[in-house]
Amino acid sequence: MELQRLHYCGTCKTMGRLYGQKSRVLLNNDAVFLGEILTAMQPQSAAFAPSYVSRNCFALPQKHQIPWALKYAATANVILTQLKVLDHIADTGSKIFRMASWLYSREFRKASLSMVGIHFPLKELYSLMSMQIEREKEPFPTIESVAEPTGAATRLVFRHGAVLAEVDTAAADNLAALGYVFGEIAYLVDAIEDQEEDTRKGAFNALSATQTSKEEATQLLRAKQKEMLACLSVLPVDEERKKVFASRLRSNLAPILLADSQLNMVGRGRGRTRTSSRRGYDGGPRPCCCDCCGMCACDCCSDLACDCCICEALSCCDCASC
Repeated sequence: MELQRLHYCGTCKTMGRLYGQKSRVLLNNDAVFLGEILTAMQPQSAAFAPSYVSRNCFALPQKHQIPWALKYAATANVILTQLKVLDHIADTGSKIFRMASWLYSREFRKASLSMVGIHFPLKELYSLMSMQIEREKEPFPTIESVAEPTGAATRLVFRHGAVLAEVDTAAADNLAALGYVFGEIAYLVDAIEDQEEDTRKGAFNALSATQTSKEEATQLLRAKQKEMLACLSVLPVDEERKKVFASRLRSNLAPILLADSQLNMVGRGRGRTRTSSRRGYDGGPRPCCCDCCGMCACDCCSDLACDCCICEALSCCDCASC
């Protein structure tokens, strides 16, 4: 947890040092994850300056103290935020996002120049944003086609991170593949969580535009989770860190995947009610599953594509065997 905090707070503080204090409100967990992965792929443990270790949010590092992985993650965060802002403007013409684009124009420009300085293919990234807008305007899009540009953009960012990390070709390819699936997952999660709000605002939503039900979307999300876990398993990263990343992925997606499973089981009359004292579970109906750990038949394992029983880690099960 401390290493995760160092990267979360570290990315935020790096943004504050490089792009000004107001840029810190743009912090995104996706960029934090990128920084963590790049740090984990290094042969030596990362050294964090005292300002990073400090829990004082206003203790900023000097530029020479910034680890390259955090600098890249912070810069990528600002660039990807710019793309999201421009996408929202294209979707809705929102005055709020137009104002945000103007308000952060200096930060966006500075981050762009920084990316050019490290030979990042910025034009290719912007062309993917244009592709995203075009795909979302197609008369009969598919959920896969509208998610593709986001996946490709994230793949581009992750692959260049591998270049900066100077890893071998196989590791770079694996990290790029991880980035693509990670981008697809982020796109799907946004579409699932924002559907009602997008409908109310008249904004584009991938599920509504492609006539994809939430059940179909979560099934696809489960498949993408398995792909991402497979990508994580082959990265040149310490096995314990892989477990941490995998557990966090499952935990982050669990609310969506479990909620969908609960609704499906209730609809088929197969739900059962139990009382649980675990946090994160309200005692409502849940689906049954195979005894994935060989010891129990708890209610959340199979839906999370686990290779062992992870109910305890998710705090969603009251099975003593877990």
